[in-house]
Amino acid sequence: MPRDNLSRYALIVWIAVGVVVLTWVALMIADSVRVIWMPVALGAGIMFVLEPVVKVFERLRMPRFWAVILAFTALLALVVAGIALVLPTLRDQSGELVADLPDIYEGFLDWLRETGDRFGVDVDAVFTEDFISDWLDDPANQETITNFLLGVGAGAGRLIRGVTDFILVVGLTPVLALYILIDLERFKKNSLELTPHRHREEASFIAGQVGTAVGSFVRGQMLVSAIVGVASSIGMWMIDLPFWLLIGILAGILNLIPFAGPIVGGALAAIVALLDGNVTQAIVAVVIFTAIQQVDNHIITPMVQRARVSLSPVVIVLALVIGGSLAGLVGVLIAVPVTAALRIVVGHFWRTRVLGQSWREASEGMIEFTEPPERIAGIRRRNPDQTRLFDTQEMTSLQVKPDDDDHP
Repeated sequence: MPRDNLSRYALIVWIAVGVVVLTWVALMIADSVRVIWMPVALGAGIMFVLEPVVKVFERLRMPRFWAVILAFTALLALVVAGIALVLPTLRDQSGELVADLPDIYEGFLDWLRETGDRFGVDVDAVFTEDFISDWLDDPANQETITNFLLGVGAGAGRLIRGVTDFILVVGLTPVLALYILIDLERFKKNSLELTPHRHREEASFIAGQVGTAVGSFVRGQMLVSAIVGVASSIGMWMIDLPFWLLIGILAGILNLIPFAGPIVGGALAAIVALLDGNVTQAIVAVVIFTAIQQVDNHIITPMVQRARVSLSPVVIVLALVIGGSLAGLVGVLIAVPVTAALRIVVGHFWRTRVLGQSWREASEGMIEFTEPPERIAGIRRRNPDQTRLFDTQEMTSLQVKPDDDDHP
């Protein structure tokens, strides 16, 4: 093997080791301040949603500060209008759910009795006073009860901390999103100024690719979640399922996590229908949620996500599991966009440094555009076989002037 190639592969290995070590250190630091990551993640999500709107206002010669304020006000008005629209029905169904809990419990016991009779088990014998007294006298069961009570105490502490975190998220998320939007252009400019001059053009290119793909995913996922929530609510209302709005809203919110919305919504709808004693309604509910999921996967998502990083279902599931184990709910929410960003960055360097591809070829290998790339980013040509994509308006505002001598 030539000496130059050996040195190159050795450098790649050491870089990979360094990245792994730095990632581990970063995760340890992040875990110590994990309470801040949910507001940051949600604030970044709001930023991705509102940034295109802010750009439109800026093209109308509006200063960025006022463009951000106007976009934020429009989003707040939309949220308030949506809450006002669904709140009466949501309040009624919540009260109905609380009132029906005893009947639901009795229905569950009846189902247990019927199931026990099929298998020759007397379920009622389990709930007799003698059986319960004998069970409590068992030392092993007493230890179980003690551990359960200790767990309840710990759970109460976690509940209090969860309520505190929720208040922090609700109060801090819009503030962070507002300041991120206002300072976004300044942050881009400062980041490029800290990048070595010979790498600025490539850094800007990669950042643009990541921003395009992640922004498209976040905006598309939020829009798809809204569509799934509305479609689920309408579908459950059409079959007269109890608590149809609660189930539809839950399916829409959980759809922010890939695969979760229709699956959980369909399972919950089937359980509600079965507890109500309507097997046909349960089957129809599952069919409706299956149809919603198929339409989402094959029609809606490809339409709303104009730039996507193709990730297989296996990779997505693994990313969700790893993200959840590392960072809980925050990890689940950011697992897919972070994986997509890493695939773009790592894929770019592998294709350009190891395979010798051009930036354009590396980009086409990483990102699937549903529109021609020329409509998503401006095109600048340095020679016939080296095409690079830029947001030309952004490059001008950041005053990045690549030199011909700085060929990566």
